[in-house]
Amino acid sequence: MNKILYKKNNFYPWLICFSGLLILVVINGLTTTSLSVFDKVFINEFHWKRDELKLRESITNSVTLFFILVSGIIIDKIRVKKMMLFGSFVLAVALFSYSFVTNKYQAYFIHFLLGLSMITAGSVSCIILVSSWFQEKKGLALGIVLIGTSLGSAIFSPFNHYLLCEFGWRQSFMILAAFPALILVYIYFVVENSPNDISIKPLGKESASSNLLIEGMTYQEATRTHLFWLICLCGFITFYCLVGTIANVFLHLVGLGFTETRASFYLSLYFIMAGLAKLFVSIFSDYINPYLVFSICCIMMMMGCFGLSMMNTQLIFPSIALMAISWGGIYSLYNLIAIKTFGLAAAGKINGTINMFEGGGSLLGPVMTGLVFSINHSYQLAFTINAGLMFIVLILSLRFKAFMLKLHKPISPQ
Repeated sequence: MNKILYKKNNFYPWLICFSGLLILVVINGLTTTSLSVFDKVFINEFHWKRDELKLRESITNSVTLFFILVSGIIIDKIRVKKMMLFGSFVLAVALFSYSFVTNKYQAYFIHFLLGLSMITAGSVSCIILVSSWFQEKKGLALGIVLIGTSLGSAIFSPFNHYLLCEFGWRQSFMILAAFPALILVYIYFVVENSPNDISIKPLGKESASSNLLIEGMTYQEATRTHLFWLICLCGFITFYCLVGTIANVFLHLVGLGFTETRASFYLSLYFIMAGLAKLFVSIFSDYINPYLVFSICCIMMMMGCFGLSMMNTQLIFPSIALMAISWGGIYSLYNLIAIKTFGLAAAGKINGTINMFEGGGSLLGPVMTGLVFSINHSYQLAFTINAGLMFIVLILSLRFKAFMLKLHKPISPQ
């Protein structure tokens, strides 16, 4: 009996880790950049302007801005499994409904539903879910899960292009709706909220009696620290630059003369490289200086944005590679720093607030980058602006370590 329990204690956390990866592959893969493969056909069929088209992504991201904190509060109260079931159901309905779109306003509403799915079944829910199952090897576990945020787009970008070529865009969305429907069934039968629900202990935990969910800072304590607000500000700017650039890079490559197949290949390459970067940075997060790595990643992203702004086809691969590697590192470090610094006691509200700022950047990034293109008929200025903003994040990131050292000296209310 003890051997069976030991195997269950060691097996189930890794099953949850794999489940988190699988969920993020589907949820993030079908709510974010992979859908840009359909951009050109929408422009040709509906004659939308670039900023009108990219407003769809901004609406998806605006849901994160306005509802992620509410989602975090609900997660703290009802736990993540119910949220994930809801998010998977909404995504299935949204993708199926997309096949009947006839105007931009219908598309905007569906992207609202995509955003709702993202905040209820996306990265915040998966990070909180997996974190509760690991006391040791948490960096490795989170790294594996966070690969899903990139792997999903890496898989679905070429798959969406294949469906588009073979079946047309309307039937493609009907086919895509099957994936979240299958994930909903998987979550219902396989996923458990925490080790306490099945009377086992987290991996590396001496005793199962201690509840991980009560460890860490309260929301009030976290919001009194300088580091919390610095993470929020950097998250806003970084997501503006990254999402704004990547959401437009497919059209940028097509405009430079690349075929749609090759442009979708570069998108897949970006997400694969970003996913690997997330994994390796997470694995070594306990052994490297995360603040130094964060700053180095800011430099790399700045160079990537600037390289894309040069309008030189020879710089496309190195620029996309720099953006992918830097984004993988930055994304992992945001989540790891938040969990390790503030704990799980109020992880829903804390991560929800941070994600609210990131959602603000994601909201403005695609549409503003598209708007600058509409004004200048070129992405050169738009990507140059994004490179300049990443320089600001670099300067701010140099203060991370100093504020971390003062973390246990919260600001007294005036």
